[in-house]
Amino acid sequence: MTKNLQVEAEISKISAMLLEQSHLRLLGSDNWAFPLQLADIQMKTVVRSQMDVLMKMILKILERLEVKQPNEISELLAVETIFIDHMLELMIQSNMVEKTDTIYRLTPSGSMHLTKGTFAHDPMDEDVEIAYSPYHNESLERDIGRNILDEDEKMPDFRFENETDLVDVKNLNELHIRQMIENSGYEFLVENGQKVIEEICSIDLKESLRAVCLEFHLHDRTEDTVFIRVWNTWTGKFDPLFENELNQKEATRLRKLYIG
Repeated sequence: MTKNLQVEAEISKISAMLLEQSHLRLLGSDNWAFPLQLADIQMKTVVRSQMDVLMKMILKILERLEVKQPNEISELLAVETIFIDHMLELMIQSNMVEKTDTIYRLTPSGSMHLTKGTFAHDPMDEDVEIAYSPYHNESLERDIGRNILDEDEKMPDFRFENETDLVDVKNLNELHIRQMIENSGYEFLVENGQKVIEEICSIDLKESLRAVCLEFHLHDRTEDTVFIRVWNTWTGKFDPLFENELNQKEATRLRKLYIG
């Protein structure tokens, strides 16, 4: 299906949905495109899980006693030394325990994890793709089945785009990037705990797109008001940010145009 046919079909579908409200009258419609940046974010994540009983007991022993050999813990807990060796090695790798002057000691990180009752696994390198809208200044989750793209760039731009200060995705601060990942649908809950973003390593712009919005001019016959609804085909939802700006700047002009 060509882009024009897609637009016409979607306009018909959304119009029918709006006009299910019998007090509304459709005055006209329009369509335009706005920029999206598909970005690949490289990051390091850590899975934090609840500390098991053996690890917690070993940490408590190291917090209170000077331990030189794993078998000392083994005798106290009546657990085979091989398990204590494995657990100590794991905690040293995770910077929860260190061995100084032949004595095993808790690190500040180990004390913190003991207090919280959590264990941080080894960091993992991961990447996540987001669709960033400079106009919204946030990532937009995609509705795969409904979006229309202006690939030949023949549609007009959103008419108030030049009045907005747009920030490129590569210029966003790390806190903003983290928030967008959290809002992107990325799965933080895993089988053995919860992922935490430890570090944002890089942001690569993969592709710039133009997503299509459908604009509907409506007359509420009960309230005698003219207003605008905007259907964002990328998200498959009405877009309150576009609607608010258009209604503030255009509703009066459209009333004069359609009603006089």
